[in-house]
Amino acid sequence: MNVHSIVLYVHIVGALGLFVALGLEWTALARLRGAATAEEARGALGALAPTRVIGPLSLAAILVAGLYLTATSVGWQGWNVSSLAAMVVIAALGAAANASRMPALGRSIGPLRGPLDVALRARLRDPLLWSSIQVRVAIALGIVLLMTAKPDVVGAIVTLVAFAVAGAVAAFATSRPSATSLEPRGLGSAS
Repeated sequence: MNVHSIVLYVHIVGALGLFVALGLEWTALARLRGAATAEEARGALGALAPTRVIGPLSLAAILVAGLYLTATSVGWQGWNVSSLAAMVVIAALGAAANASRMPALGRSIGPLRGPLDVALRARLRDPLLWSSIQVRVAIALGIVLLMTAKPDVVGAIVTLVAFAVAGAVAAFATSRPSATSLEPRGLGSAS
């Protein structure tokens, strides 16, 4: 085992950690979108807590190890330059979507008990939050393809744009509420 293999290991573990953080966020947002009570919404928001540690540590591991590997072995190429830019986009999208919306939702839910009103349930289904996580996961999957296929810069950009568009299309297709999704669950009459 040499320094290169250890740094590559750190890089891969960072990528795995990034997907863990994205998966936790996706799951928490799905729970938040379906929350009918303040308690359910608080639980979903609480599930985001580990992502505040796992996400930044994973990004740091990916970037530090990736920059080392670039400097010492592969050099700057289209696929790794594009991957670095895409990592910045992932971080920026996450910060832009979550920085103000999540704390505001937490403050809105904080003092409440029991069923949520329709207006607050609609806020919990914020399409920007849902779109952000889906686009970020898609871009991250595109980066994995770049790491394995190592295309030139044009191929890398086309790949990342295609994955981002696929994430946006998936988000759009899954973000519109059904006719009954905002009605309180379990409070209707049984037939």
